Amino acid sequence: MTPALRSAPRIALLASAVVTSVTLAGGCAHKTEAPSATLATFGAALERGDYRAAYALTSIGYRSRTTYDAFAAALTADAAGTKAFGRRAAAAAPHVPPRVEIPLELGDTVPLVLEQGQWRVDGPAFEPWGQGTPRAALRTFVRALEAKRYDILLRLAPRRYRGELTADRLRRYWEEERREDGPPLLGRLRAGLTAPIAEMGDEAHLPLGADREARLVREDGLWRVEAPE
Repeated sequence: MTPALRSAPRIALLASAVVTSVTLAGGCAHKTEAPSATLATFGAALERGDYRAAYALTSIGYRSRTTYDAFAAALTADAAGTKAFGRRAAAAAPHVPPRVEIPLELGDTVPLVLEQGQWRVDGPAFEPWGQGTPRAALRTFVRALEAKRYDILLRLAPRRYRGELTADRLRRYWEEERREDGPPLLGRLRAGLTAPIAEMGDEAHLPLGADREARLVREDGLWRVEAPE
């Protein structure tokens, strides 16, 4: 694969994503342009060989890392391939959904969609004690432990443990028995919340390093957390 074809897709995706994020952060007064429009303009510029116009659509961060000369040189190395790529990008633009996912701490995301020139939140309200997915249950576990909400931790316990557990017993367990190793464990959980979770049927596993993991089980449609190690 030529340098132009290797670099052009990355440029297109970066341009679309960063133009969108800059618009979101900047609160510009003019009408917000959809990612599809940016991609269409970028592809058309490549197709007609207007690399200066295409470069102007890349992000500030990209331009700080890549000069225009380097950008243009990569594309002119295979002008025909670049033109064909630009044509494909422009053709695909109408099918790009005007939607972005904003990542937050603890693996939360906020989905936004573009409607009539304004970005709108397209998802449920913040759910601090969710258990609908393994990741949601682990976020709930971390938040509950940090807030000392042992009633929530009790709710997260698998069925086979709940007969012998109480919120007070959980308080003693985490504040006394695990007073020393509890904070490091909480740190590992927080750090791992954005990592891939292996889900197999009604079981899920989040590796925490050094042969440690958080194990989850699904009961009655809700995910519950085994004592993480």
